[in-house]
Amino acid sequence: MPSGGREAQPSAPPYTFHMDVRMAMRHFPWLHFHMQGAGAYEPGQSYKVHFTSVPWFFPKQQNDIDLSMLDPTLWPGHYTFAQTGQRDGQTSFDLHPIDDASLESATVEVGPRGRTRHVVMNYKDGTHITIDVAVSEFDGYLLPATLTADIDKPHMPLSAHADFSNYDFTVARQAGGTTR
Repeated sequence: MPSGGREAQPSAPPYTFHMDVRMAMRHFPWLHFHMQGAGAYEPGQSYKVHFTSVPWFFPKQQNDIDLSMLDPTLWPGHYTFAQTGQRDGQTSFDLHPIDDASLESATVEVGPRGRTRHVVMNYKDGTHITIDVAVSEFDGYLLPATLTADIDKPHMPLSAHADFSNYDFTVARQAGGTTR
């Protein structure tokens, strides 16, 4: 399992979170829109956001977003991967999807404590997405705080900024788990 750093990140228990996303088209008609969603992380199983508030034109089949690429512990179920190098405290990996026919490949940079910091995804339809993740400590765990993305979809380039908030580990506490 890739770690990307010498210090091991303690395994986070299951948690929920809120995601607030602001998106903007980078050309005329310069549309700006807002989305909100509820996310859930299950160690070793899934890391997803379900958008509960989306613009009217947003495709309904895209209300659920898989964030498993951000957690190296989830890669074995979704990707084949190989380490490709190390530079400035970051470890690079090439990922190829097992269960996503639309994704061609991805390059992921993992920083200290095994936290994903940069992702570049290439899709078969020509879409190219670059993501940068800023992390902060929440309840003793280093988790995403913000995410910025440039989405170069043919004929519709977008910019996005997402804030992660309201992390809640009570599911783990109620199930008898610990917070560390």
